[in-house]
Amino acid sequence: MELTKNEPFELEIEDKSKYSDFKFSVSNPTQNSSNKIIFEAEFNPTNSASLASRKVPTEENSIVTLLEQWTNLIKAYNKTELSAEESILNEYEQEFYANFEILDEDADTKPYELEKQVIIHNYFVNVIHILKQNEEENADLIKEAEEIKKEIPSMTKRTTVKRISGFFAKVRKKSLPLLKEVLELGRKEVFKRGIKFLLDNFGDWITMIG
Repeated sequence: MELTKNEPFELEIEDKSKYSDFKFSVSNPTQNSSNKIIFEAEFNPTNSASLASRKVPTEENSIVTLLEQWTNLIKAYNKTELSAEESILNEYEQEFYANFEILDEDADTKPYELEKQVIIHNYFVNVIHILKQNEEENADLIKEAEEIKKEIPSMTKRTTVKRISGFFAKVRKKSLPLLKEVLELGRKEVFKRGIKFLLDNFGDWITMIG
């Protein structure tokens, strides 16, 4: 873990594992009606069952407790040995992620602007429609797509890209023909609108899948 920001009223710690984007931050102190100082704590994963980000108001004397809980969770996560299936998914995810181009200096702190969020949201709406053509078989992918769609407004640019990469990895593991449909939809919907952060190699991959 690494302390990446240490300002008078702002703290940020990141897990440096190449397989995660886990982060813990404290910022935006305010004084409530009881004259207590309340900070905004944001961290992911939420817990051992969810990798999603969570944002909670917390008093100053509770920050250390939250941080200890998060640190213990990260340590346990990093000690866990990956199964063969998980290793494959990680490799797929890293391959997709490596093909994204993130040039924005604020990729770790800012979300995408509204227009791009709407485009990504609509893309996942249509992806879910494709997946529901075989709803029982694709139940896990539908759940993942729904979660990403819901969390788009609260994710940074880099987290958004990592979540999309992870989703593509799961689709690839499930079915190459299904991956082709998902990638083709991305090319039609996203490239058409000039979203430069998405994969340059979509066309090549679609052709290779055949």
